[in-house]
Amino acid sequence: MSSRVSGSRVDAERRPPPPDLAERVETLWLGRWDLPADAPHTTRLIGDPCAHLCVERSGDEAPRGRLVGVWTQLWERTLARRGWVAGVKLHAGAAGVVGGDASRFRNRITPLGEALPGVALPAELDEDAAFELLVGALRSLPRRPDTELAVRACRLARAPEIQRVDQLADALGLGVRDLQRVFRVEVGAPPKHVIRRHRLQEAAGRIERGEYVDLAELAQALGYADQAHLTRDFKAAVGATPSA
Repeated sequence: MSSRVSGSRVDAERRPPPPDLAERVETLWLGRWDLPADAPHTTRLIGDPCAHLCVERSGDEAPRGRLVGVWTQLWERTLARRGWVAGVKLHAGAAGVVGGDASRFRNRITPLGEALPGVALPAELDEDAAFELLVGALRSLPRRPDTELAVRACRLARAPEIQRVDQLADALGLGVRDLQRVFRVEVGAPPKHVIRRHRLQEAAGRIERGEYVDLAELAQALGYADQAHLTRDFKAAVGATPSA
């Protein structure tokens, strides 16, 4: 859902997580852009139910760090002129390692020093130094007993056969209320949202790639009662119907 013209001026790369942080970190990612003043680039996406730790530098401004909590709404960001951002994408289910209760940061962009007290950015740093700072901050955080369970639950929520919260709870051997508590604290979003998010990503991805999509068949394949149910969920998340 982004401009292909301006998007061609935005470079992105991924780096593997440090082995000792693999249970917390899904990937390191880096974005760079150099855009004409009159041609900004806007990205709109249905993001994964993950939190991100980021350091960004735009133009000649000092670098800024932030925690982007789990985003349950449509993510929209406009890039302009020149800059870069280095990010650490946590696994879905690992957001609780930062701040203890991931729901506090849902749909919020929090300054890094507030999310991780004691972490300060130097006035000058490059992309590699930004990654070192973020990785070092994560290494200093204590382990949490429910992180592994929450990460496993979020992976299982991607399975096509998991279409309801009670099915996910049964697959994990948990009660529904216990599962909801784990998701609130460790994921930052309810299990129903995470299950639905994966289905909407599949629908949006097929449409975005230009694939032929029979919406009635797609709704059935994704576990919706009918096409109208898919359309309501899609419009609530994206702001437009699948047909549009």
